[in-house]
Amino acid sequence: MYGNHWSREDAETVELIKSIPTAMRRMGWTVSAQLMERWLQTPAWVLPTDWKKRKTSPNLMPSFTQIDQNTVRMSWARSYQRLRSMMDELRTAMANEPARKELRTKTAKIQLSPDWSIFGSQTYSAFRLDGLHQSNAREFGGFSDPLDDMYGSLGMATLKVALIGEAKRDPRSQRVTIRATHAGYYIRDTYDFNGFQFLGTWTKTGVLHSIQPPLPLTSHGVISHLGKEPVSHVFNHDFESYRRVTGLGGDFIVYSDVVWEPVDMTLELDPPTDRDMEP
Repeated sequence: MYGNHWSREDAETVELIKSIPTAMRRMGWTVSAQLMERWLQTPAWVLPTDWKKRKTSPNLMPSFTQIDQNTVRMSWARSYQRLRSMMDELRTAMANEPARKELRTKTAKIQLSPDWSIFGSQTYSAFRLDGLHQSNAREFGGFSDPLDDMYGSLGMATLKVALIGEAKRDPRSQRVTIRATHAGYYIRDTYDFNGFQFLGTWTKTGVLHSIQPPLPLTSHGVISHLGKEPVSHVFNHDFESYRRVTGLGGDFIVYSDVVWEPVDMTLELDPPTDRDMEP
């Protein structure tokens, strides 16, 4: 098939991309390998740019094949200090003014009675919480992070917190009162290779660390050797080439499971203003 349908460059790119999950597993990057294998094996689909933004992401996906809710677990994520630090930040920000603004807009879409009624549940998925109960969020991750499984799987992602408990709405003032009993923490991320981005220098055994000899940066393919081992610089467009020639490579949105903590707080929320509803 390579010789009949693909150029030599295309064939080399496909082999390069397909080898990366194996290299990830050799480094112990299990979650990274699982996410990339999903992308490599699903039908081609490009994530709309607006879906990466909180205000323009749809509350309902056209297909659940575009969501991964099983791979990223909070028990795994909390083994990393940078994630635990973001949880600490959100504990102090889950009911601040930006959080109250977020909850004003969310509760405006929920039918609430004048009497106390159930407001959310610990059985809700992160995806469901995101549309109805999420109050605040923090981005974490970046290029300066250690080269580890979280870096390889999520890069820069978002940690969110949602509040559940009981709620009621005053029928005259439309003021909403929430009596929160639990806070749920979860991760949301988009898994795609759109736009220009350098994704590291790879061999068949893993990604090179900064302590190894620097190599000249080129834009495509196998560019050098480390001893007898071929070394490749990998960019987003290498994955785009893989998608173009194979018909595979489906972007998706990642939601983790939810870790719950008890809270005891009451929030009084006025009806949302026009400013609250602005993106």
